[in-house]
Amino acid sequence: MKLRSHEKGQALILIAFAAIGLFAFASLAIDGSMLLSDKRHAQNAADTAALAAALAHARGEDMNTAATDRATSNGYEDNGTTKDVTVTIADAPSGVCPANVEGKEITVTIVSTINTTFARVIGRNQLTNTVTATSRACGTYTGPPFDGNAIVALAPAGKGYDGTGTPNWIIEGGGIFSNSSDNNAAYCNGAAEITAPSVTVVGGVDFNCHGVNITEPINEDADQYTSYSSYSALFPREPACNGTAYQSGGQWHPEAGMDGSTIAFSGDMDFASGLYCVTNSPGPYHGALTGTNVTFYIMSANFSMTFNGAGNHFNATAPTSGEYDGVLIYMAPQVDANGNLLNTQQLDLRGNGDADIVGSIIAPSADVTMFGNSNSDALINSQIIAYHVDSGGNADIHIQFQQDDNFQATLPISLTMLK
Repeated sequence: MKLRSHEKGQALILIAFAAIGLFAFASLAIDGSMLLSDKRHAQNAADTAALAAALAHARGEDMNTAATDRATSNGYEDNGTTKDVTVTIADAPSGVCPANVEGKEITVTIVSTINTTFARVIGRNQLTNTVTATSRACGTYTGPPFDGNAIVALAPAGKGYDGTGTPNWIIEGGGIFSNSSDNNAAYCNGAAEITAPSVTVVGGVDFNCHGVNITEPINEDADQYTSYSSYSALFPREPACNGTAYQSGGQWHPEAGMDGSTIAFSGDMDFASGLYCVTNSPGPYHGALTGTNVTFYIMSANFSMTFNGAGNHFNATAPTSGEYDGVLIYMAPQVDANGNLLNTQQLDLRGNGDADIVGSIIAPSADVTMFGNSNSDALINSQIIAYHVDSGGNADIHIQFQQDDNFQATLPISLTMLK
């Protein structure tokens, strides 16, 4: 009798092994991408934590607390199970800091564990990342951030500073800095004229305009701030606004139209002294906005504000003491998961003949458009830190930056990221 072989069982075995292989490839794609994403996020958290600790050293604050608090704010709270944050502080080696200057090296190590999905089929329930970052801080000084430049454009590419159009730019007290690596990092074209003490760019300068009056030689090929973590320590601490609009130290003026949760920004408004947390995006503003000793902290990720029409203007001064001494407008920086600064906000700053603006405008995620203030009595005494800075209108833009009236950061004499 002839026996016939049956291969049905063999096929099932092959299918089972093939399924395991498919799950393995799926785990490589899905779990591997989660691991890589977490590693990038953890590295950014470690970088910013090390910088925060270095800044704390400059301010005489607790370095370990500053580092762990910053790591926690980025989602890496030290819980000893799925996330472990270790801060190691040591004296800087002899000779790396200026003579008679105390130096510290701060290393932040983050170990994070993520739960897998498909990799469980091949026996891997968890995957682990380990990242480190080390900063070195030497001594301290107090002064304006970004070397005291009056105009700071943080965009890593494209036209950081764009002086195109008809306004003449007259900048006193500080120069122009553009973080862009492009050949036209600082740009002007047409009938405009630029007068400034200095121009410093990472890339190049394309000044094809009516006139250029720069006191110092134009400095190209400057060091670039490569990510938000490399300059976040230059900004003030972000206020704890608890998700609502409020003010401290005074009353709303005028009180009509206030809903208790957002600033309406409509009609003439005079703000009492204090800190104001703004949750909404008012769009075009109609009226005069005034205030003395005020700080506006803009919380909206997509904030847009424009002064439109005759008689509408911004006329305000920053506090002269306290934590936000010299800070007039502070727009919350917007950063992606990889630590790159986003450009999602807009501020059209019209300084007309009645302008009296004193204090730093810190808007690292915003396009800030400057309008003219040709009246000789007008004053814009601000350090303007933005993603892009450009011009609008046709009247001269006159900035008279005085460092003592603007934000002063307490910073290390030198701050270096070692790894």
